Amino acid sequence: MRKLGRIIRDISELMNNLCQVDIYLNDDNEENYKNMVRLIANGTNFVVYKAEGRYHFAPSRFVGYLNNDLLTHLVKNNGKHGWYTSPAIDSIIGHTRTFNQALENEYLRFCDRLGITPKHMVDTQRKYWLLDNKQNNIYAEEYYEGSLQQALVNRYERNPIARKKCIEKYGCICQVCGMDFGKVYGELGNGFIHVHHIVPISAQKGEVHKIDPENSLVPVCPNCHAMLHKGKLSIEELRKILGK
Repeated sequence: MRKLGRIIRDISELMNNLCQVDIYLNDDNEENYKNMVRLIANGTNFVVYKAEGRYHFAPSRFVGYLNNDLLTHLVKNNGKHGWYTSPAIDSIIGHTRTFNQALENEYLRFCDRLGITPKHMVDTQRKYWLLDNKQNNIYAEEYYEGSLQQALVNRYERNPIARKKCIEKYGCICQVCGMDFGKVYGELGNGFIHVHHIVPISAQKGEVHKIDPENSLVPVCPNCHAMLHKGKLSIEELRKILGK
């Protein structure tokens, strides 16, 4: 049986798990997506944070264990319990979870965006921890815009079939600036290139979708890849900026 990690002890460990929730919500693996939205639909206590200007809600029993993942979390009778996670999150965030009608309304909107029906509460209310501005800025800048993006990019770049088909069509040449690492760096650069999603994963809004490597992916150099994401630009828009 896969064992849960220890209870989280600090804000960075909590944020790593918040990022993991967002990765699952942006995952093209249907099973991972369904399992995470099911946890959100059935949850009672949530850590609340903002990403890309919208409220996100992470179930406390998932984010309360160090480096948690769905494969571990979904094992039955593995000891997970809010009795352990809630006091730890109280201490880390700096306040006790409470019911808040404005956050309840945002939670219902979040569920609607995910296409799920939240659990009907009987004789109790959902409760929330809200990251303060400083904590939320750290998450948005260092985790959501950094760790999440890098995890998604890395995952798809490791997909050998998708990468192979993309490169078979375009070659290892940046489709924005024309950079060819083999020509610039010789043997060292041969075969080196990033692959970029023409439609960003985050734009799928949780919808399950198949990737067409020849038409959904395009090779780009690391610099152009970073600028595409930073500016939320299309290939054509970035080409115009470069005068290509």
